[in-house]
Amino acid sequence: MFKILSQQRRWVGGVVVTAAATATSVNSIQCRGISHFRQPMLQVTEPVKLYQYDVCPFCNKVQAFLEYQGIPFEKVEVNPLTKKEIKFSEYKMVPLAIINGQQVNGSSAIIETLMGQNIISEREKEWCSWVDSHLVHLLPPNIYRTPSEALESFNYITSNSNFSVVEGIVMRYAGAAVMFLIAKRSKEKYGLSDNPRQDLFDAVEHWSSNGIKSSLYHGGDEPDAADLAVYGVLRSIVGDNYETWKDLENHSFASRNAFFKWFEAMKNSVNNNL
Repeated sequence: MFKILSQQRRWVGGVVVTAAATATSVNSIQCRGISHFRQPMLQVTEPVKLYQYDVCPFCNKVQAFLEYQGIPFEKVEVNPLTKKEIKFSEYKMVPLAIINGQQVNGSSAIIETLMGQNIISEREKEWCSWVDSHLVHLLPPNIYRTPSEALESFNYITSNSNFSVVEGIVMRYAGAAVMFLIAKRSKEKYGLSDNPRQDLFDAVEHWSSNGIKSSLYHGGDEPDAADLAVYGVLRSIVGDNYETWKDLENHSFASRNAFFKWFEAMKNSVNNNL
């Protein structure tokens, strides 16, 4: 059995302090951040085990953090239909992580647990909140915009060694159908327009113009919590399987050069720490 952690919050002198509690956490907990990573990360005694979906934006956010910090981890791809890989857990969503023998549920709680004593600026908090409350919800209606795009996004399933050939085929077609329907419902749930591509383009422009501005990173000369949160979520749409990324690359917007310069710099920063 694993001890399950979530984050209880209290304010001390304007700084958020978290304490472990025996309850279930969720992805929407505000990202606490890592203000330029001046303090040591949590010391892990064994590789973090990350239960995830390859196409999950929240999972990609956690992965980007782990990779940037050079924290050893093992990915476990979860069957999106049976979820047999997490049958040990009452919490049936991803990401879910085992950190030093303790189960931690949800992307922000996982990141907070790993950050140790690092704290975050108000600007980082605002952008992390924007990522979790807005940006991430733009991706499903884009990734699964049409039945064919939904099917393409599940191509990774058939090449994943965790699953048998039959399992992969069933998951690919059933998963694509389910996600196409979920994506349609999410547009209504989060008040998105009938043009999800434009919503995403507008969000990228907003980040580029108001987050990055004239700097290489939001954090200035090096990435901060906001950079990693935005990059991790957007990284989930990169690849040959996604028309979304191809459309973004071909889209013309005022801060296009700044955005792709930032994205490439983030990719290099994260990869250099692997």
